[in-house]
Amino acid sequence: MLGDNSLSLTPACQEEVEAQANFAAGRLLFLRERFTEEACSLEPSIEAVRALKETFGNTLSTTLYRVVESLGADRPLVGMISGHPHLTKRGKDFDPTSPCRHFIRSPAFQRHFGKISEAQLFRNVSGYCGAQGGGPLGEDELVLIDDNGDSHCFHFETFFNRYDALTLGKYQRPAHSVMPVST
Repeated sequence: MLGDNSLSLTPACQEEVEAQANFAAGRLLFLRERFTEEACSLEPSIEAVRALKETFGNTLSTTLYRVVESLGADRPLVGMISGHPHLTKRGKDFDPTSPCRHFIRSPAFQRHFGKISEAQLFRNVSGYCGAQGGGPLGEDELVLIDDNGDSHCFHFETFFNRYDALTLGKYQRPAHSVMPVST
């Protein structure tokens, strides 16, 4: 019964083992390809996450995680699981440098928007969230800057299930700047 522990595994190896375990658990909990097939038939949204949660019997948090991972291979998606984002509703242990319990970046988001931090994104999201005690907290179109310095529009929405705020951001289109022309 001798096994590896935090002293005998390097952090990188431990992270890889954890990622493999999470992948295997996700495949079991979400019935292998069935989840991806059903999720692909829906437009990414909090409402879709809620519907898939009911169908597959998992939590909103794990379903949000799986939606971002499953649908974000080619389309940038980002998810956050945090405490309530409104300034007046934050817990005493809130850390503005690490505001999220989970910061979920799809492969496409990571490739193109890898420089965006969870703290930066959380500040932007908290700007549109209301102080409601549950349900939808708000939605907005936010402009994010990609790794090349170009602006892009994302649609964000946040839902509070009374213990976690779940935020989903999905890519919409490039943000075109209007340049004034002098006559």
